[in-house]
Amino acid sequence: MVLCKRRAPVATEKSDSPPPHTHIRLHWTALRSPWNAMYPPQSHYSRLATDPENADIPIHSRWALLVRLRPWIRPAAIIGTTLLLVVVVLVHYAGGSFKDVNIPYVTAPIPGFPNEKSFAFDKNPRPSWLDENPVGGPLGLRIAVVSRADEFDKRQALRESVFLGVRDTDVKLDFRFFVGAPVGLTHWVTSVRLSQENRTYGDVVVLEDIDDIPERLSEKRYAALKWGGSVPHDSYDYFMTIDSDTFVRLGALARRMPSFLKSKNIKPREQPVLIGRMGEHLTYFMNTVPDGNEDPSLEDEYLKGPWFPYPSGIGYMLSSSLVNTLLSTEPPLPHHIHYPSDDVMIGAWIAALRYFPDKSVEFETTAEHSPEPVHKVVPKPYLPERWHDFIERGGHDASFSWSSICVHHVTADEMIKFRAIDAIKGEWDI
Repeated sequence: MVLCKRRAPVATEKSDSPPPHTHIRLHWTALRSPWNAMYPPQSHYSRLATDPENADIPIHSRWALLVRLRPWIRPAAIIGTTLLLVVVVLVHYAGGSFKDVNIPYVTAPIPGFPNEKSFAFDKNPRPSWLDENPVGGPLGLRIAVVSRADEFDKRQALRESVFLGVRDTDVKLDFRFFVGAPVGLTHWVTSVRLSQENRTYGDVVVLEDIDDIPERLSEKRYAALKWGGSVPHDSYDYFMTIDSDTFVRLGALARRMPSFLKSKNIKPREQPVLIGRMGEHLTYFMNTVPDGNEDPSLEDEYLKGPWFPYPSGIGYMLSSSLVNTLLSTEPPLPHHIHYPSDDVMIGAWIAALRYFPDKSVEFETTAEHSPEPVHKVVPKPYLPERWHDFIERGGHDASFSWSSICVHHVTADEMIKFRAIDAIKGEWDI
């Protein structure tokens, strides 16, 4: 701040008061020149010895250098950006594509996932198969999502986080949600919302003759299987079923399949193939309950037989050839099985194709669903580490990593967050 001292006013003789019109003129002048009215003229001020204008040496400031360099900052930024772009282009077109460089992904904390083991993308480099297009063209998938009638948020989350934006070059996709007839005191509200949902999306199959209760879950799975096989089996590769709380990276699945099955020479349109996260069981079923029964407590008959692999509820894939075989059996497959044995039912169907015609294999009736076995053989499962429950949410839990394809027990909000993870968000076009 510049300090100034004001000169003492010069005494003048007091003059007579001006006429009235002169006062008016002075006030008008003050309004037109407010600065002159507020402050005395410059001639009434004199400088102090401490004023910068009186200093004999230049003033030094921390901003002085920036002020001098300011005209050069913008040109330097433009030149630097241009050089960087030139380097990027040269590296890309000279054969040094960035996909050849293992850039580690650091898993940043995501709200709602406090467990440090939830994600493991930074534990290993990005796999090379993620950058390879599916061999032989896109993977043909018909996907059925088994859902409750009132799971509107989960269905919407799956549309937005799993199905929307799947690349045509990766997957030839067709999907449906399967729900039973709404029940309960508010069933009419659910029915109205289902109608509105179907008018918007047209992707929900409402099974009006099957109540939406756990006891009839296996009937929903069988209805989904029939939808999967409702087109010629040589027009798609696999029928896939997932639960409504399963997050799936379809692009990663399509790119992983060729390299994983390369040595097995698998032809899904010609050979029976079951892919999923496998468990083991020894319960078989015989079809004893007719379709259309109104008693949900009735179940098909249980039998005890050889151990067999079955796919857990995380999700499973049946080759189109296997679907065609299962739907051509006589009598029809048993499908009146109470939850939670609906997953075991899938494996029992396939095992029965092998063991039922074999007269040397013994089966026995039992009142128990899973008696303690004397001996068991654990078959080698397909893709054991890639189909799993989310961490600490089931018996097949694991961290979400590069190799994760189907992740089970996931909420609707978590699905949206999964898709936004930097490591995998580029697998969708939108």
